[in-house]
Amino acid sequence: MTSAADRRPAARTWSALDLAIVAFAATTVATTVVSLGQRAITPIGPIPILLALAAFCIAALARRPAPSLAWLATIGGSFAAASLPIDQARAADPAVLGVGAWLGFALPASLGAIATLGVAVLYATRPDQRLGQWSVVLAVGAWVWLLVACVTTVVAVNAGQSADPAFTWVDVATAPIGGFVRLVVIVTALGAVADVRAGYRRALERSEPGPLPSAAERAWRLAVATVRELVPGQSAAAEATLAAERTRLAGDLHAVVLPSLRRAMAEAEAGGDPDTLARHLRTVDRELERLMADRWPVVLEAFGLVAALEDLAEQVEADAGLAVEIDVERAGERPPPAIERAAWRVTQVAVDNAVRHAAAATIRLTVTVDADRVRLTIADDGRGFDPAAPGAIRAGARGLADAKRRAADVGGAVLIEPRPGGGTTVAFDWTAHEA
Repeated sequence: MTSAADRRPAARTWSALDLAIVAFAATTVATTVVSLGQRAITPIGPIPILLALAAFCIAALARRPAPSLAWLATIGGSFAAASLPIDQARAADPAVLGVGAWLGFALPASLGAIATLGVAVLYATRPDQRLGQWSVVLAVGAWVWLLVACVTTVVAVNAGQSADPAFTWVDVATAPIGGFVRLVVIVTALGAVADVRAGYRRALERSEPGPLPSAAERAWRLAVATVRELVPGQSAAAEATLAAERTRLAGDLHAVVLPSLRRAMAEAEAGGDPDTLARHLRTVDRELERLMADRWPVVLEAFGLVAALEDLAEQVEADAGLAVEIDVERAGERPPPAIERAAWRVTQVAVDNAVRHAAAATIRLTVTVDADRVRLTIADDGRGFDPAAPGAIRAGARGLADAKRRAADVGGAVLIEPRPGGGTTVAFDWTAHEA
């Protein structure tokens, strides 16, 4: 549920990708500075540093629109930065340099390797997108093995242990040092396969049923759709947002424009008063302007729900000749804008239904408004309406459905009941709850 506190700026939350990018930046700076500060054993070129910087830029820019690309850039950039001290450490010989000088190469190399594989592990073990618990065990186990290998190597060199031609536990413990690249590739592949699998599943859910000319064409279409799921701006989430916006716009047209347009048409067909017809058409024009602007009345945005309900009541009385009474039980601090908009839209739909379908003579609005509670009832004295009755909702009708959906989107509820003795009551209820 939404609360009054939701109107304050939310505290920043850090995702695993954000932490990975920060770790990548920190280790890149540390390993690069240390590597350049050491007496180089092999020539140090600018390519790894430039690759790390480019990867950081890609990761920072793609972290929101293309998380998978950001993960891969982070892992690749971290690997490029780690290659500087790793290459130097491989060429260093503690017997020639001495243990103290050798540690100056070994420690940055260990830090870079552990950080790089750690970022890959974060990618492969995301709670919301991973292959399974086995992949977590495999990825974390690889990272722990590398950590043990680095520590074992440093301890063994400090202890003055020389190379043993026989195969011992030290060889097993330090094996990841020689297979570091393979470990990074394997763990990264776990995360990449999980991304592709998730994209394939979304593409499969969205695929349209129906026969295709061949299985090969179906496979091709699914492959293209899967790629689209992984490309920025082409995901199902982006298309779902567009679909939701189209649904909202259709609901607004139904609730706002069509009632006035139908009244104007009825007036014209009946050969009514030209001034009345012009007034209806001006209302249509005004509502279309609202839709093209922000879809919400200026009165609602500027003065709040109670003032907007009063403005709506005046319009209905002028256009339809009905008596609209408003009983304000409480008008306290304004709730969040989304709550006001949902309540106003429910009222608009309910009033329009009472005018056009219920043959009501009077509509009564009862409203309680506060920062953490909005309770609104719209009661008419018309012929009555039971939404549970068969055929009560005509085919194609969407006003009440849109009103309920809009209320549900903000954590509110809409209840529609027939009134004893005739008429209908529509109630909107929203209560804030602390998270």
